[in-house]
Amino acid sequence: MKKVCTAIVCFIGLVTIAQNHKIEFAEGNWKTHLSSAGKANKLIFFDAYTTWCGPCKAMAKNVFTQDAVANYFNTNFINVKYDMEKGEGITLKDKFGVSAFPTYLFINSEGTVVHKIVGSMTAGQFIREAKNALNPEHTIYGLAKSFEASGYSEASAIAYLDALDKAYESDRRSVVSKLYFDRLEKTSLLEEHNWKLALKYLNNPSSNAFSYLYANRSILTSTYDQNEVDRYFQQVFFSSVYRIKNAYAKNSGIKEAKENAQAIRKLLAENNDYSKGVLAKLDLIEYAAADRWDLYTKKVDEICADTWFYNKSYVAIEAANDLLSFEQENRYKKVLKWADIIRKRNPDLFTQIQLAELRKRVLKRQNKKRKAEVMAQKEKALRKEAAEKMIMTPPILKD
Repeated sequence: MKKVCTAIVCFIGLVTIAQNHKIEFAEGNWKTHLSSAGKANKLIFFDAYTTWCGPCKAMAKNVFTQDAVANYFNTNFINVKYDMEKGEGITLKDKFGVSAFPTYLFINSEGTVVHKIVGSMTAGQFIREAKNALNPEHTIYGLAKSFEASGYSEASAIAYLDALDKAYESDRRSVVSKLYFDRLEKTSLLEEHNWKLALKYLNNPSSNAFSYLYANRSILTSTYDQNEVDRYFQQVFFSSVYRIKNAYAKNSGIKEAKENAQAIRKLLAENNDYSKGVLAKLDLIEYAAADRWDLYTKKVDEICADTWFYNKSYVAIEAANDLLSFEQENRYKKVLKWADIIRKRNPDLFTQIQLAELRKRVLKRQNKKRKAEVMAQKEKALRKEAAEKMIMTPPILKD
């Protein structure tokens, strides 16, 4: 997006001579903020952040303090901010489904989210999105209405999908992309224009359009860049598995999750380089959802024993960390056994960090504080080594 500065904003900046040096956030509880928004007839600008979020800090320091941003937000909104891991923020995080940081919500006095954006951006982009929030036709809610009213036209679909992408609403984006692409003539999906749109927007494996594209991937790879085609299908499958897992974790959207899982199993009935990993992840998700930890641990045992997974230890490591999250104390020894199996394969530095972190988490849960601290120091040293070698490191998990 391009940086913008309207004449009005510039004029205000000159007249006030940088009167506002930062966005001013109101004090009080959520009920008070809703009341204030109603009395002032304004939307609430809601900054959802955490103390460890780097982009959150960068936005607060570099964007919230710019005069044009401060003037615009202080004039047009009731500004509030909540740490999503403290106090009332914990409840509001669940209420509004915040899953990434920073998330910026624009909420009316009735408590309904009318617009949403996620991630850091420039001051110009930030003001532009704030203006969208004040224009009913440009909010996510308004774009949804336009999409339906237009009969799912291309222009309305792209505008709506773009907004959903900015809002990190991958579940809704999946539904909308299916509605749009499944209305197109199947053969037209192979044409360059629609293929480029599918690359960007179509992320639903239960879509008839996606199934058609996957069945005709040989035509796609002979016509377009093969690496791009392969990456697209892998990305859709893996991101869909993540959404399925998230749906079970939230106990929301289970019907669609099951439809996507069924579609993935059908499409990947014929083995390829990544199908085994995708299907294994699906099995683990469904075993956990059914509370079948006997089948879950058996599956991880199979993964660790299968030579195909030799260089794909991430599947077992993720499964082990998930098992810890479900507090399966009687299976902690199993986790350490899996870690030993992976360690004996001489893993790369990235995987060594994951294993050290996994062991640290298990030892803490076993209340073996001294050993846990030793493992924590090992993890720290490995992360430092990776940084010095400019090697990517895995994200730090909560203990």
